[in-house]
Amino acid sequence: MQAVSVKVGKQYGVEYVNQLYKQLLTFHKDCIYYCMTDNPEGLHKDIQIIKITDSFKERKWWNKIKLFEPGLFDRPTIYLDLDCYIHTPLDKFIETSHPDKLNILKTTWFSDSIARKVHMCNVNSSIMVINDHNCAPMWKECQDHIDRMYKSFYGLDPWLYRRHMSSMQFFQPGLAYSFKHGSMFPNDIDKNKLRQLPVCIFDDAQNRKEVLDGLWQSSKAMG
Repeated sequence: MQAVSVKVGKQYGVEYVNQLYKQLLTFHKDCIYYCMTDNPEGLHKDIQIIKITDSFKERKWWNKIKLFEPGLFDRPTIYLDLDCYIHTPLDKFIETSHPDKLNILKTTWFSDSIARKVHMCNVNSSIMVINDHNCAPMWKECQDHIDRMYKSFYGLDPWLYRRHMSSMQFFQPGLAYSFKHGSMFPNDIDKNKLRQLPVCIFDDAQNRKEVLDGLWQSSKAMG
């Protein structure tokens, strides 16, 4: 297993990175974990650092486009936002991914119409599987038109949805869920509830840190 996250600025402390690495090792003991960051201070010594600069001072989530640069990874690599919590192994994400597309999460906890109305799209880049050659169209546009992209789209997800849907494949349902919104519209949308699916995404949950602290302490107690 090979995984990567992005940490830029001060929104997420080093504990988010180190705890995610610990979770990865729980289920994938030989996992190679990369962190793209502008400040590696305090990160676990075995985390592989990819040093980047913060190119987007206001909307820092745009720094994720640097994941699409060719030559970064030598095998399919799973990207995880730092507000993810891993419940079970991640093999299904890799095993079911398309080798020639960017594999990405669909917001199954909303209907498509609600997702497009509220979030401008049904794409969620909290989890992706990246192959070295499958992000070339995204990277080329980043290089050629980054200023226009930044002005035209508030975030990465609506840009991917509007510009690159043909280059993407959604993960199969049931691999991840939103703590704040649920798992599967309309049958499983209970809010603020943990589930036994591989990954929980805390995104904009108000009590994110409180719940994560509890989960981190629980996993520590279990060894």
